[in-house]
Amino acid sequence: MPFAKCGDLSGHVFDGATGEPLVGATVEVLATAKYAIVGLDGSFSIKNVPNGVHILEVSFLGFERSQKEITVNGNTTVEIVLREDSADLEEFVVQGSMIKGSEMQARNLERNAPNTLNVISKKAIELSPDITVANIVQRVSGLSVERNANGDPQHAIVRGMDKRYNYTLINGVKIPSPDNKNRYIPLDIFPAQLLERLEVSKSLTAGMEGDAIGGAVNLVMKDAPEEFMIEGDLQLGYNQINFDRGYYQYDRSEINRQSPYEQFGSQYFAEVSDFPTSNMSFENQKQESGSNWQLFTMPDLLGSLTLGNRYFGNKLGVMLGGSFQNSYRGVDSNWFRTGMDNFGSGRPTLQRLQERKSSTQQQRYAIHSKLDYYFNENHKIDLYLGNYQLNDFRVRDMVDTETEGRNFSMEEGNGILTHITRYTTRYQNIRTANLSGEHKFNSNFRVHWSGVGSIAGSESPDDGIFKRNGELANFVEQPQNIERRNYRRWENNTDTDLTGYLNFYYTPSEIAHLNEISVGGMYRKRERDSFFNRYIFDPANPAFQIQGIHWESYADVNWGLLNPRGGVSDPLNFESYENISAAYLNTNWSNWGAEVNLGVRLEHTVQGYELKVAQQSVNADSSQNYVDVLPSIGIKYKLAEKTNLRASYYKALARPGFHEIVPYRLSEDDGFDESGNPSLNRVRSHNYDLRWEYFPSLTEQVLVGAFVKDIRDPIEYTLVRDRVTSGPLSLRPNNFGNAFNWGLEADFIKFFNKIGIRMNYTYTNSTITTPKINQRRENPDDESSQLVQVPVDQSRPLQGQADHIGNLSLMYKNQLSGTDMQIAMVYTGERIEFVSPFLENDHWSKPITQLDFSFDQKIGKYLTVFARINNILDSPYELFIKSPLAREEARFPYQSNPEETTVRIDRYGQSYRLGIRFKVN
Repeated sequence: MPFAKCGDLSGHVFDGATGEPLVGATVEVLATAKYAIVGLDGSFSIKNVPNGVHILEVSFLGFERSQKEITVNGNTTVEIVLREDSADLEEFVVQGSMIKGSEMQARNLERNAPNTLNVISKKAIELSPDITVANIVQRVSGLSVERNANGDPQHAIVRGMDKRYNYTLINGVKIPSPDNKNRYIPLDIFPAQLLERLEVSKSLTAGMEGDAIGGAVNLVMKDAPEEFMIEGDLQLGYNQINFDRGYYQYDRSEINRQSPYEQFGSQYFAEVSDFPTSNMSFENQKQESGSNWQLFTMPDLLGSLTLGNRYFGNKLGVMLGGSFQNSYRGVDSNWFRTGMDNFGSGRPTLQRLQERKSSTQQQRYAIHSKLDYYFNENHKIDLYLGNYQLNDFRVRDMVDTETEGRNFSMEEGNGILTHITRYTTRYQNIRTANLSGEHKFNSNFRVHWSGVGSIAGSESPDDGIFKRNGELANFVEQPQNIERRNYRRWENNTDTDLTGYLNFYYTPSEIAHLNEISVGGMYRKRERDSFFNRYIFDPANPAFQIQGIHWESYADVNWGLLNPRGGVSDPLNFESYENISAAYLNTNWSNWGAEVNLGVRLEHTVQGYELKVAQQSVNADSSQNYVDVLPSIGIKYKLAEKTNLRASYYKALARPGFHEIVPYRLSEDDGFDESGNPSLNRVRSHNYDLRWEYFPSLTEQVLVGAFVKDIRDPIEYTLVRDRVTSGPLSLRPNNFGNAFNWGLEADFIKFFNKIGIRMNYTYTNSTITTPKINQRRENPDDESSQLVQVPVDQSRPLQGQADHIGNLSLMYKNQLSGTDMQIAMVYTGERIEFVSPFLENDHWSKPITQLDFSFDQKIGKYLTVFARINNILDSPYELFIKSPLAREEARFPYQSNPEETTVRIDRYGQSYRLGIRFKVN
């Protein structure tokens, strides 16, 4: 038909009750092959519709089908309003019906899930200020985050349960962690742009792996679309702290990824010339240029691109995606090392003050591919390939001041100083491949299988420190000299994971009210290889190593190498393993408006380690072998068409990390020493959950719930001494009796035409009783009596559990102008970060409120420009002890409240981003 006799048909489709766009609705011109899918702003466009009278049909799941007679004469615009169909709002399977990544899909997944579930959609992620998965999880009710050294969210704390009590899935299967010490996965390694949605399961069914006392975070990656699609974004940004005090940068071009021991063999005697020096000094980019101009040439750069389509008559679906993020972060930190008063007051003392300035370049790379092939409507296979990389290049420059000695005086400007600069290069990587299939043999029987192979690793080559001694006299800093025992160390670890899953599903027609029986199992073989090597350097003649006379930088120092064959005999050189076999039975029943999931899971664990080099007085190998029976039951009762009541119980466990059961000790100059505990046991917990759910529309919800956790042998890191009364403190994992954790949750999402509100709140209360040391006088009334350490029991909250957590997002959406704005607030209440062995001396973090802003403006059909501001309030991270200092009359920096002792203050500054996003389909 000639083009002159055709026109373009466009318009919008809205919900008649709320005025919200019905994203994903189908608009079809009957008797033609012309149709369109409604876009994110509610609009649709159909090209080259023949002029004349047509019947336009609009359909959307949950709404009444609409047919309307229209006349096309050139370019024509129509507005369509649909009404809810209450019959269609009853239980339905949404995965194949709802548009992927939409808010409607997220709400219905929550509504129809067999367990307690929270979902954040791709649409919500796009409009949020978040760039990593770790940023996103803090928006979920009951979830707070633990931050890394840069202040970025990294690990999820679910319902007051520390990161060790949760696990991470990609497309429903586990992956290993690149973390060099623990099994939990740093969520900041995953870019947000590649997600279709984020799911947080707060209760388990028998078909899920049982080591999630807190919950499970599932990253559902983008899947192949129904038709050709390409989308991406490009962002530029800056961080305020770099403009305020500059950015520290070092040359890493000559870093050797392998130590001399690895390069030349175990018998090689290394020389000082084997170690480059260019990576052991830094430049402040602001000071070098004399202005901020140099910093403008170092913007944060973020970008992603995904494309997908279906081929061979829609049998083959292909999705390819990639993401790159390069950012420059900074932290200003003041940190006190605390001790106990030696005069029996039981109060803390301040031994040393570290004033730190850190700069970190972070690089994230991600490659994501998903293929699916439908042989027919009963048989399909999927292949997922993912590669995730996180690189950190950090300079930490600090001044360590003795604050407990006689030479320290804040008023007179005197003190003994130690200058420590640390250079850390770290590469973390996760590679995973998952081949799975689903086969339906008849209307009653289907099979799902999956084979997963993953490798995760962390590599930290040539991590070195440059330590110097100095003095402050009458506020004038004296020339520095070189301290002894400067180290250069290499650490790397590799986790390999091979896992197979097999599940059978049967729908019996002969048993009334029994909807489905599922049985299945899995077997996982996981191995970790850990390497550690440290070289110790001394100045050849410390007496003749004065700054300004004998040296100006690290390269000028005449170094001597104390251990030319390295330090590979450390227990951190080990091989560990974990083999898990599991089987489960689950049944699904329905009657009297209730759906019941009842099942049991068995997990058999064999876990152990073997040191590569035997150590005196240390077990060269150790293993644990145990079986856990994990029952579960979930009940969902339909109170009304849009209202559910859920109740569940499940038993779960948490295994110690590979690194934690190894008898190592690692000295740190910028924090507490660390040590392992071979006698560490697994944790077990009985978990109870109750939630009332109301879904007034496809995009809105009201959720109110409560949870209880009865925990046996919880693991916490505590500061312990090598000997009972003396010896250095170290952070060590330990089991502590029993704990009890309960809380209340509420979620609310509501839209008022152009205004939307999303908020949640969680109150958590936990109790654990552990032994503490009360250091006091033998006779409290006699100050001359002997100083003694008396064991006492103290009840306190679990480590990492915040009493109050809240999120509030206010959204403005103008569909006609294409404008979206959001201001988002996250509040995390106080919680214990470090557990002290001494009574009333735990380190608490103060409540923190983070405020972020985002703005999106649609330009034309395919483009959107946006702006993001994070940490608007420059909220500090602060640690304190709920006790005044032993020396109340003494003056120390950063101690503003006489009723408590400040331990740490970190500031990160604001960050700003501008970007453009496009989508064509």
